[in-house]
Amino acid sequence: MVKAARHITSTVLGLLAPMTVSGEVIHEPLWVENLSPLAQLVALPSQRSADIKEGLSVSVHTDIATHFVSQASERERVFFDGETQKHSVNLRWGLSPQWELSAHLSSIKHDGGFVDSYVNRWHDFFGMSDGGRSTLPEDQIRFQFDGVEQQTLLDRPVSGQSDSRLELSYVAERQQALQIAYAVGYKASNGSSERWLGSGAEDLYGVARFSGAHQGDLPLYWHGQFGVTRAGESALLGAQQKDWLWFTGLSAEWLLNDRWSLIAQLDSHSALMKSDVDAVGETAGILSLGLRRQLGRQWALDVSFAEDIVVESAPDIIFQASLHFRP
Repeated sequence: MVKAARHITSTVLGLLAPMTVSGEVIHEPLWVENLSPLAQLVALPSQRSADIKEGLSVSVHTDIATHFVSQASERERVFFDGETQKHSVNLRWGLSPQWELSAHLSSIKHDGGFVDSYVNRWHDFFGMSDGGRSTLPEDQIRFQFDGVEQQTLLDRPVSGQSDSRLELSYVAERQQALQIAYAVGYKASNGSSERWLGSGAEDLYGVARFSGAHQGDLPLYWHGQFGVTRAGESALLGAQQKDWLWFTGLSAEWLLNDRWSLIAQLDSHSALMKSDVDAVGETAGILSLGLRRQLGRQWALDVSFAEDIVVESAPDIIFQASLHFRP
């Protein structure tokens, strides 16, 4: 037992100790998706590097999002109270230096969760408004949207496979200071719309991505994207759904040393619906801050959190972790 404890301790200290990494390491944006109960149904892909590596790259992501929204207009009402856990695997096959095929597979769990008390303390500590969250029972689930022509409700824990995505990317420009890639993607409808795990419709999207590095003394890497989505008709979103959506983002990674870096990121997308309720009728904005640990030339670990800087357009807070492998 003592030997095992010493071995575990030495392994952890070895990971945390400063090390010199020779050659190229992993530079990727944070994996950020809007996990608001309705926004997560639509194909609004996360940022990613424009660069392509031949061979198989794998990223594994875990997200825990906590929701609280209570808004109403004369004809509509949105009430989200609960937690979403999403576990994802992103596979990228570099077919050549210019072409890449990727697949995104994920599962989702909606339930009452366990983080309400911590979020309430977070709001109290920073003197932030909780929108009435603390007046309701903790760790309950109720996702409700009463639209102009439809009513949808989820009031029980559910879990299962969510909608999968396929994407084909082409690198149009590759220089030391700038890479430019274009991609087209397809979202399937294999997640259950009755359990809010999928939209029940197929989506198509196109996106331009940019990646680069500062050419001076600043140890700065950056990424950006802009794209449009053609969303299929979803019974959950109803007649107020917008068919065309835009999405965009910008990410900056500051290298602290050979192993550690800080990442700041902004993500945004257009409103999901033609609605008077801000939670679904206004442009979404998410700010993420993260820390990356290089685990050698081929592996990296990210931990981060995301906040809805456009209030109630995204979850209250998202806790994230990602493990990357690139050849």
